[in-house]
Amino acid sequence: MPHVIEDPYFESKIEELFNEWYEIEGVRKIKELSRQLRTFFNYKMEVVRYRFRSNLSPTENCTNTNVFDQKQKIESLTLEFITMLKKMKKIDQTLEQAIRSLFFEDNKSQLKKLSKISEQLFILIHFFSEESLHSHPKFLRFIVILAQDICLVNKCLYMQFSEFFKELEINYNSLEGELNILLDKTPVEKKKLKKQLKERLTS
Repeated sequence: MPHVIEDPYFESKIEELFNEWYEIEGVRKIKELSRQLRTFFNYKMEVVRYRFRSNLSPTENCTNTNVFDQKQKIESLTLEFITMLKKMKKIDQTLEQAIRSLFFEDNKSQLKKLSKISEQLFILIHFFSEESLHSHPKFLRFIVILAQDICLVNKCLYMQFSEFFKELEINYNSLEGELNILLDKTPVEKKKLKKQLKERLTS
């Protein structure tokens, strides 16, 4: 029977490396969650600014070249995001069940891809949160609805932060409600707008 030689130095080194890795990852994740909170509050402020806007009609066209480029990018990524979710969702499944089934099936490639595109979208959402979107209320609402969907996805992907993303999703949902009232839409139009990013998933 082989004899295992214990090496206190080696064990100490492994523990030290693990603690360093945990500290780095922990700090990185805390910074990311903090950024997402700042992003939400930025959008909350944009809704307030829109509420107290002047009576002049807002301009929906993005004249800033960088903003226009990023707008095209987020629209393209959103289409890819929706297509991916639609493909993984079976007829008798909710979206949450479909995402969690990836874990049971150990589908690492799909999980990695979904995580990556969600992260890319959140980065763009943060970018737009600092771009005075109260002047572009329809696009602002598009972003707010998209943020809800990404929160739902991240709630399933990162179980240790599921409560955080659940609350963030609820907050974005409330923000959407405020926007709908401010944009003075009829109940039928509100329902249609609510599902504009999700309707393809059930088609």
